[in-house]
Amino acid sequence: MKNCRNGQAAVWTSQLIRQMRSRLRSPQQRMIFEISLYTGERMGAICQLRVEDVYDRNGKVLGTITFAGSTRKSTKHGAAATRQVAVHPDLRHHLENYRHPATGYLFPTNSNAGHITYNAVDNYWRRILGDLGISGYSTHSSRRWVINEFRKAGISIVTIAETMGMTISTVRHYLDNDPVDCAKAIATLNP
Repeated sequence: MKNCRNGQAAVWTSQLIRQMRSRLRSPQQRMIFEISLYTGERMGAICQLRVEDVYDRNGKVLGTITFAGSTRKSTKHGAAATRQVAVHPDLRHHLENYRHPATGYLFPTNSNAGHITYNAVDNYWRRILGDLGISGYSTHSSRRWVINEFRKAGISIVTIAETMGMTISTVRHYLDNDPVDCAKAIATLNP
């Protein structure tokens, strides 16, 4: 768990997700939270989404959200690849009800960047978590939650890697060590 911004972010729990949802008053912040939960994408790429990455010219939600490679974290081998994520039916509902701009950034601001920044989201979420008396969580908790939920659902690491646009070794870094799962694995042995 993170301590003073060091270490890995804690993984969301269902209860904490409900608490966050109930306290996210800003429509932008709520939409950012929902996108993070249903895509597992990094916050920097979510903040830089453009309207056309999510909606067609008529304002209808597309079948996939496109995270441009130029907005995603580079790999050790160079630029990141563009990632397209299928829109979950629950996320579609949120997107259909979100009052988005006609063009440009999905989350525009008057900042120099023109879009909401990672720091603005991080500070907003930290205030909520601080008010709840909770530490160890960050904007990266969504990414870890998605990957661990996939694993709990029995999805292979190869499929998780493909879905998340990661290498298998990177996926392993995000997985929580679950002592219960380790005990179950040992219990399956029958020499």
